[in-house]
Amino acid sequence: MSDVVVIGGGVAGCASALALARRGLSVRVLERNPGEGASWAAAGILGPQLEAAGDGPLARLCLASRALYPELVASLAEATGIDVGFRQSGALRVAFTASGREEIAREVAWQREAGLAVELCDGGGARARVPSLCAEVAGGAWFADEARLDPPSLMRALRIAAERTGVQFRAGAAVRRVLVDRARARGALLEDGTRVEADWTVLTAGSWSSLIEGSGLAPAAVRPVRGQIVELTPASPPLTQVVYGPGCYLSPRDDGRVLVGATVELAGFVPAVTARAVRDLLTAALRLVPALEDAPLGRTWAGLRPHPSDELPILGQGELTHLIFATGHFRNGVLLAPVTAQIVAALIAGEQPPLDLSPFSPARPGIAG
Repeated sequence: MSDVVVIGGGVAGCASALALARRGLSVRVLERNPGEGASWAAAGILGPQLEAAGDGPLARLCLASRALYPELVASLAEATGIDVGFRQSGALRVAFTASGREEIAREVAWQREAGLAVELCDGGGARARVPSLCAEVAGGAWFADEARLDPPSLMRALRIAAERTGVQFRAGAAVRRVLVDRARARGALLEDGTRVEADWTVLTAGSWSSLIEGSGLAPAAVRPVRGQIVELTPASPPLTQVVYGPGCYLSPRDDGRVLVGATVELAGFVPAVTARAVRDLLTAALRLVPALEDAPLGRTWAGLRPHPSDELPILGQGELTHLIFATGHFRNGVLLAPVTAQIVAALIAGEQPPLDLSPFSPARPGIAG
């Protein structure tokens, strides 16, 4: 019997397990299919300002998590020697029309009022930031504090650091239900009938969260949303910053690769890459940065993001005691990993979490079963 069993070995589960182990707790992580979740498939954009259409609990949660990343990646590098590719490269959001540029300006007005780093620009200003942008770009907004990283490297570093801190991982452990005794979670029952008991249970199962019986989640609380990505490998890298434009985003890597993403599709549990999605993503990318048209195609892949019914993460304790939820992060799973781990560790230690969790309560309408 462990102090904590974590259901799900994605970025939220691994980060939480590491944080708990560093507090001296014995932790076991149950992984359904290692390497196949949304965490491994993500593009690695740490952009709380880039996509936030307005202020609110989710925007503030994302900003708080971004602020924790420098400390996390430094600790992972010290523990494992792995560079996870964390670069505070900045990000540029652009539009092709004057009306699109004005819409961006309206959406980021709250950020300027809040003192966040955001700079509005016209077409010339956008191309001064990213010279490879097409002449059609009419302007947008520059976010100097946004960052990027390489999710597979982050996952490897988290896994190794957690194992070296004593966390035990069990691969191929498909969980059927949460074990419950008198309204208290006691661990997990696997599909093969194995009982994995623990004093605390943490549910970080991503798109599969609502399929696990006994947790108290509604059947449609979390649904899978497919995101497809195309990798390009240009001989001469056309950009170093993240660019978010109409129809796609571009996330560069230090080795010159450029990730083009990502679709948002209700396709069930089918992580397939489709011809239509590849066509649409490449069309948008080449319109945005014409210099990519001769870039060799690299890999293509798809991931299943956990989409909560109201688009807010599910964080905290629900009706069952000793069951902590950390799921439903949707497009922000990698970004929210540090603050999620901090929240999980604080709740299990009986401490005040770093933010108000009431907007993310597992007991809210549409989420609780």
